[in-house]
Amino acid sequence: MKRVDVYNSLIGRGGYVDDLEFKGKYAFFLRSPYPHARILKIDPTDAVNRGALVLTGKDIVTKRVESGEREGAGLNTSLLAINKALYVGQPVALVLADDPYRASDLAELVQVEYEPLQAVPNIDKALENKVLIFEDLKSNVVREQTFEFGKVENKGKSIEINLYWSRSSGNPIEPYGAQVIPKDDGLIVISNQQAGNVVSNELQKALGVKVVHKNARQGGSFGAKFSFVRYLSVLGYASLKYKVPIKWIETRSEHLLASNSSGPERKFKINAYYSSDGKVNALDIHLWEDVGASIDSGQAFKPLGFLTGPYKIPNIRYTGTLVATNKNPPGAFRGAGTPPHTWALERVMDAIADDLGISRAEIRKINAIDTFPYDTGFAYIDSGNPKGLLELALSRKDIFSMRDERTGVGIALSTDPSTPSGSERVKIKVKNGKIVIGLGFGAEGQGNEHTAVYLASKLLGLPTEDITYEALDNTELPTSFGPGGSRMAAFTYGSVSGAVEELKAKTRRKAEAVLGDKVSYENGYFVGEKGGKIKITQFEGEEVEFTYTLQGKYRFNAYPFACDLAVVRIEDGKIKPIKHVVYIDPGNPIDEDLVKEQVIGGTATGIALALYERYLYDDNGNLLTTNLADYGMPTAADLPDIEVNIVPTPSQVTPYGVKGVGEIPVGVAVAAVTSAIEDVIKRRITKVPVNLEDLWS
Repeated sequence: MKRVDVYNSLIGRGGYVDDLEFKGKYAFFLRSPYPHARILKIDPTDAVNRGALVLTGKDIVTKRVESGEREGAGLNTSLLAINKALYVGQPVALVLADDPYRASDLAELVQVEYEPLQAVPNIDKALENKVLIFEDLKSNVVREQTFEFGKVENKGKSIEINLYWSRSSGNPIEPYGAQVIPKDDGLIVISNQQAGNVVSNELQKALGVKVVHKNARQGGSFGAKFSFVRYLSVLGYASLKYKVPIKWIETRSEHLLASNSSGPERKFKINAYYSSDGKVNALDIHLWEDVGASIDSGQAFKPLGFLTGPYKIPNIRYTGTLVATNKNPPGAFRGAGTPPHTWALERVMDAIADDLGISRAEIRKINAIDTFPYDTGFAYIDSGNPKGLLELALSRKDIFSMRDERTGVGIALSTDPSTPSGSERVKIKVKNGKIVIGLGFGAEGQGNEHTAVYLASKLLGLPTEDITYEALDNTELPTSFGPGGSRMAAFTYGSVSGAVEELKAKTRRKAEAVLGDKVSYENGYFVGEKGGKIKITQFEGEEVEFTYTLQGKYRFNAYPFACDLAVVRIEDGKIKPIKHVVYIDPGNPIDEDLVKEQVIGGTATGIALALYERYLYDDNGNLLTTNLADYGMPTAADLPDIEVNIVPTPSQVTPYGVKGVGEIPVGVAVAAVTSAIEDVIKRRITKVPVNLEDLWS
């Protein structure tokens, strides 16, 4: 089925924040040029005398808001730097003027006196605790927690593996963008904040006023825009203080520098214990996560949803240590901490296979989960067939025949926690002779709006031309969360199907009154026993709401599985990916084309993380990758042909048997590419992205 949600974007009518009409002040954030420095004085006099409005951290009075453990940055630290600047790019002041260029020029007149301090540029330096990021905490370790399931014992054979996963970025097509408009009773916020209808509750708590959040088209998010709430809080406070509408559009360099949304940067030390027959008995995993200039992050603990991945490993100990440094704080990036865990598990499996002298496929056959449901004590995995996916991958003689002295083939197996427990509400109404589906989130590009229309069409027996959708604000759908955590397959199906049944039931009674007869429902019409009929779209103004709720034994409910084959070639001293094959179990797909789009996108992200994308900092904590070229964002020419094969095993715990697939492709792709490189260079790889020069040196 053709996508019904992209036409306006393709013709330049997408409704992005920067497309919308605006009259008011434009914002510019003055940022720290230092990774670590005391702020001795901020003097905005010259800028103010020339017409600027200037807000500093000391001017802001907001309530600290605890949002619980989540992967995106929250409102539990200062919104603007006050006494210390903690990373290059940290906002120090907000400057408002009549146009964005004027705001930028006036910001140069704000005088900030700094006292540079020694920077803490990485995990190792942070653990020395010679220089503290948050002095009141007395340590750069801001959180440490250990979880154990079963009993980890040093028995049989063992191996220790040390790994490094580089910091990365979601880099959505449109960075952060917002209009903030003061009203007598509070604020209207138009933004591309992810989950804006729910996150606006945090804004209301922080600012102490009513906030109406209107969802603009996202321009992509990949989790990054969960962290936008920090900037929205500053803009909202300034709008209330100065009683002016404010617009801010983030630049690409600002997003790389200070979005508070980068992906995880992680070091691992893993001890694996296994027997000579290849059975893995226990894992002891310690990770150190660089959380930048922040005091928390949920990314290190999301892997608790699948600690042993697709394998039946009975004993595991998992310790997460969050370490503060002078870097842009992380947020949530496609998987929010699960891709590096998948990669690390697959590195362990490859290392054990090599140690035992058996094939990397065989070690996975020995350890893969083969009975369902499978309850680990931290996850209930109701269905799947990872061994079946593995066998399909191994049957690809055409792929394995590509091996030669310059070409390697890698294999990886994975599952991923999808569909976290929660709820989703939709509103359906009949308007202007059409069925209108009200969704409480802005379009991000994954096709959620398309899915809602497609489902309503299928369930109502109406052509898609009779159905449309609209984005509703937080006053109309206050509990709508939208995308995040690979949740939308289950929650869209559950909420839309429930609302459709509510609409049928409500209009059925009216149809019986109109026809004076008992009716049946057939392909969009109520048909009376005596032959009359009336189309459901004729009941103008009828409206229903439905909330679908899913609560499982643990945090996550559905587990997709994937097996990837990656082919890479070494040419002119560089690694070139030339083919990538995915076998994926997404449960019952609602729309196979949409599933393939999601898997191709996630796989492309994984290949890029394995080979190209990374943040680089110097020894003083200065960011060196301030544009997409330096950062390593690949083009289409840098990516291989990606083949996706859908092999469903329906979930028993979700509507229609669906599973989420937006996040699983990332980590398994990184693992397969890493394995393929090892296959050709015959050296152990312990960090990504892979750099051949580092390996040879």
